[in-house]
Amino acid sequence: MATSRREWAIAIGGGLALSAALVAILRPPADGPADVAVLPPAAMITAPAATAPPPAGPMPAAAATDLALTGLRTGPDGGMAIIRMGGRQYRLTPGRKLPGGLMLTRIEPGRAVLQGPGGEQLLAFPDAPAASAGPALPPGGDPTPWRLALTAVKDGNSVKGWRLGSLSGLPLLVRAGLKSGDILISANGQELLSEEKIIELPQELALNGKLDLRYRRSGVERAATVTP
Repeated sequence: MATSRREWAIAIGGGLALSAALVAILRPPADGPADVAVLPPAAMITAPAATAPPPAGPMPAAAATDLALTGLRTGPDGGMAIIRMGGRQYRLTPGRKLPGGLMLTRIEPGRAVLQGPGGEQLLAFPDAPAASAGPALPPGGDPTPWRLALTAVKDGNSVKGWRLGSLSGLPLLVRAGLKSGDILISANGQELLSEEKIIELPQELALNGKLDLRYRRSGVERAATVTP
């Protein structure tokens, strides 16, 4: 019985000693911090700065010198040109204006023709070959758009007027209120009795600064003033 008590005492004492040792091992030192996983701070994401929209309103006059032709289409409707100015691109048809006042007057093979206070300005692609010298245009500009837009109205062999067809090449007539189907009778008091008179109309407009036209619409005679 004594032996048995002694064995129990030894066993209990050993167990207490083992427990104390485990506690000492697992408990952190009183004067030191426990191991803590330090996470790196989250990466800061900066949204890209918004690009300011281009200013509204007319383009500054200085931008008018920065012109380049980037696209061109010809056709019976007058065609269309894409022109870059001041870092922006504009799609124009004859008669439409760029900011600042330059107007696309017509489209020719390989180039666009603009009109401004300083006169006509030609735009072609940067790699386009230089245009060969051709016959000089008559004073006042090219009469071709007038010849293409007008068809003689005859009574027998006599010309009684000129019927307007497509006005895509003559936006100045559209601005004056004329329409396809109108019949021109006279310009600045002179009857238009021959094709030579039609060819002289650009010169007449340049010399006088206007064309006072008489025309018929649906049988009624009317008047209109055309300016450049």
